[in-house]
Amino acid sequence: MVRYLKSRKDGWIFEWDEILAKNPSCYEVTEEEAYPERFIPQEMLQIATTKRKGRKAIDLSVPEEETQPTPPELAAEAARGWPK
Repeated sequence: MVRYLKSRKDGWIFEWDEILAKNPSCYEVTEEEAYPERFIPQEMLQIATTKRKGRKAIDLSVPEEETQPTPPELAAEAARGWPK
């Protein structure tokens, strides 16, 4: 069985060492307390990895309007006063 030490100050996990074990700011923890992600039940992993149903995608594209060419009379009137 592997032994671990946890720091009271910042929560760091260390493998058990005689010198660190004497340090008052470290205390011994089990492997399950040190690394809980290793002990997740398989049922929970299957639930977390299954594909979830969600909302349907929304089409956000804007349809382009068909533009008609500007009549020449209107273009000539709009261009009046412009430098040539």
